[in-house]
Order: sequence, then structure tokens, then C-alpha cells
Amino acid sequence: MSLVELIPLVVNLNQLDKLSLFKLLAAQIPDAELQAIFSASEYPVWSPYDATEAANILMQMIQDDQEASTHA
Repeated sequence: MSLVELIPLVVNLNQLDKLSLFKLLAAQIPDAELQAIFSASEYPVWSPYDATEAANILMQMIQDDQEASTHA
């Protein structure tokens, strides 16, 4: 069975069955490969802390919108 044939079947599974399938598939992958796939360095998370330029742009947009609303 090909992946193309499998995908519609997997999509129709309930959440518990999808989780069971995920666990089954994950057990087939060596730990080193799983660590590489799910490492935190692969998925950077943006934080608003120390993003003063973005905060200034957002504040300017809010002020512009408020000014436009009062002049309308």
C-alpha cells in the first residue's frame, strides 16, 4: 500500500487511533533520528520580549487607527 492510499485512511481516524498510529510509527524510528526531528533548535520560538521595534510599529499603527477613527 502506498502513502497516497494511506493518507485518506489516516485522516479519517479518530484522535486516539491517530495517536496510537503515531506511537507505532515513532517506535520504528531510531531515537537519534527522532531527537533530530523534534529538537528545539529546529523550531525557533519567537518571543515579544526585547522586541521594542515591533512594539513601536504596533503602537504607531494603533495611534494611526485611532486618529483615522476620530476624523471619520
